[in-house]
Amino acid sequence: MTGIALRHEEKLQPPPGHPLLGFRSAISPHVAELEGHILGWAERYAVLDNARARDKLARTRLGELVARAYPTILPARLEAVAGWFTWAFVIDDCYEHDAGHYDEPAAQTLRVLVRDLKPDATHTRLDALLADVWHRLAAGMSTAWRLRFTQHMAHFLAAFKYEAFNRQVRHVPDLLGYQQLRRASGGITPSLDLLEVATEQEVPGLLHEFEQARVMFNRASDVVVWVNDIVSLRKELAAGETTNGVLVLAEKHHVELPEAIDLAYALVTRQIEEFEQATSELETLMSRWRGLEPENVDAVRTFTDGLRSWMRGNLDWSGNSDRYQNADGVLLSTDSSLISPSTPSLSEPH
Repeated sequence: MTGIALRHEEKLQPPPGHPLLGFRSAISPHVAELEGHILGWAERYAVLDNARARDKLARTRLGELVARAYPTILPARLEAVAGWFTWAFVIDDCYEHDAGHYDEPAAQTLRVLVRDLKPDATHTRLDALLADVWHRLAAGMSTAWRLRFTQHMAHFLAAFKYEAFNRQVRHVPDLLGYQQLRRASGGITPSLDLLEVATEQEVPGLLHEFEQARVMFNRASDVVVWVNDIVSLRKELAAGETTNGVLVLAEKHHVELPEAIDLAYALVTRQIEEFEQATSELETLMSRWRGLEPENVDAVRTFTDGLRSWMRGNLDWSGNSDRYQNADGVLLSTDSSLISPSTPSLSEPH
């Protein structure tokens, strides 16, 4: 494997003129409210390790990510969407600690969604948080949306197992396999589903499955996770992470990390080009699709704008968030009992 040294002065942002910088940068005016909701959810369900973890969550500026990814989010949807991101970032850190249990905890979490469990019917505090959030998110959404979101959550939960295996054996996956795993492991697919919750404009189930819409969805997902791999590189190198796209490209092309970063941004350029091509094709298709109601067209266009906001908002937030700027090793939670009640707690919540 090629060397993995990365000098501090090396740039992790896209080069001037990159198409990602051509997307409009926007942010919701509700940033402070979102930050308050995120800390509120974490405290209500006691899912953080201690005061240091709470400080880490505050410095992560997760509310800013939500505000940038969903700049037109409705006030009535702020608390629910903030709650899902609190859950997602905590569970991600729990599994980064290598909890060692994957299949049954994943099935247990999915039962929260499938059975519409109430918080007091769940097994862990983290599942209770998700149950509370789920009832708020799913309110008013169709069965088709609920099934799609649940499927994407299943992919997200399953990916933790494979990432942990890669860490344990110090394996850098090949590019083909990595592209499939990363889209799931980043939690971006359910995050994009929340675009419809945030605006209360749901894309009809059939349209969402059009080939062009699927390409748009997948390419936007890929842009977010590949950019995340670049901007989080220092943090992940410090943590011993091996499931990172920059490392995958370095291994595949036998280059050092600066060249691999350039290759990653070139890949993002191609992903954006494919996104825009699919967007154009979908507009043409909708103009010729008989019986399509104006509100459905508006929902698709709002969703498309949201995909662009996610791609650009993720980049803008990454430059401000302590999660990537400070590789201090502090996790939001290392408490295995948040994932599986059969495992001992490694730390007491405060």
